[in-house]
Amino acid sequence: MPDQRTPLEKRLDAMIGPPLYHCAECLRAVKVTVREGAEPIIERPCECNAQIIAPRKSILAGQGGLNMKDRATVKWWQLAAALTGRCV
Repeated sequence: MPDQRTPLEKRLDAMIGPPLYHCAECLRAVKVTVREGAEPIIERPCECNAQIIAPRKSILAGQGGLNMKDRATVKWWQLAAALTGRCV
């Protein structure tokens, strides 16, 4: 199945980053609600039954942990992801 994203979704993906969860086949955003002790609830805007991609950024830290600059960067990524719903 080809890319089913709207022009706005394509622009947001290019400018901000991909959604926190998206369909591997059609690339549209997927809403995933985590439930404690149960399977997550998955809401798809498509009819695909493809894998769900969850892109994430990571930073490696040694035994001393993160320095202040890297800690601030990680906090910024977390805040931006929470506000936009995208992997910033």
